[in-house]
Amino acid sequence: MSPQIWSQLVERLSPRDLGVLDDLESFRLLTSRQIQRLHFAVGAEHATVSAATRATQRALTKLESFGLLDRLQYRVGGVRHGSQGIVWQLTSSGSRLQQERSGNHNRHRYSEPTNLFVDHTLAVAEIGVQVRELGHARRIEVLELATEPANWRSFLGSNAQAVTLKPDLALVTASGDYEDHWFIEVDRATEHLPKVLTKCVAYARYAASGVEQQSRGVFPRVLWLTPTQARATAIGKAITDTATLPADLFLTRTNADFAAVIAPDRRLDQGVP
Repeated sequence: MSPQIWSQLVERLSPRDLGVLDDLESFRLLTSRQIQRLHFAVGAEHATVSAATRATQRALTKLESFGLLDRLQYRVGGVRHGSQGIVWQLTSSGSRLQQERSGNHNRHRYSEPTNLFVDHTLAVAEIGVQVRELGHARRIEVLELATEPANWRSFLGSNAQAVTLKPDLALVTASGDYEDHWFIEVDRATEHLPKVLTKCVAYARYAASGVEQQSRGVFPRVLWLTPTQARATAIGKAITDTATLPADLFLTRTNADFAAVIAPDRRLDQGVP
């Protein structure tokens, strides 16, 4: 299609429609429920959850009818979770529209991803959704939330070879006088610990290179998020047992503890009761 036709299509989309497309481009996959939490939360516009759900489905059906979204065969929680469990991605046309909007014309291939990829991608997206919700609730100010590949970091390895570090998420938040920098790894307990440690070694080498510190003035803490406390403990022990890894660079917590880590109550730190 010509640029004029793409422009005409954009004119038929609301700012919220475009926001949904932006988030799907960023997170790659989102469930209907996650999209609802991001763009159709209960509040001034939607008095009830059911009203927000209906508005979400109308918007997604519209974008699907325009050929911009595609639903995967994979369904979170099975059929009983209904429309909320549908997983969405951009179609090739949706990606092309985003390229026309941004001027970035890198081509993407679209196919049905594996279940392992879907599980991990949605788990990472869930953390991103929670960050945005914490920001909307004014518990933190979200200064940066970068997904792959925008958050990739390149540096020279020990043999002067080019190395690319690929965090799941890069996050910068502010709370009061504090500014926190994080690299976030979402662990699904599907990888063997040696592979986890290989990623930790890459972080340690990147920290030692000084590239991040030169560009940003600080090196982020690496936060490993796990499904269970047992897994968090196992990763933490593996890190501390590896003498060459700086243990204070890493933090291991469960997914359930994420909000408390990212948005701590710092009144006690400041002497406020």
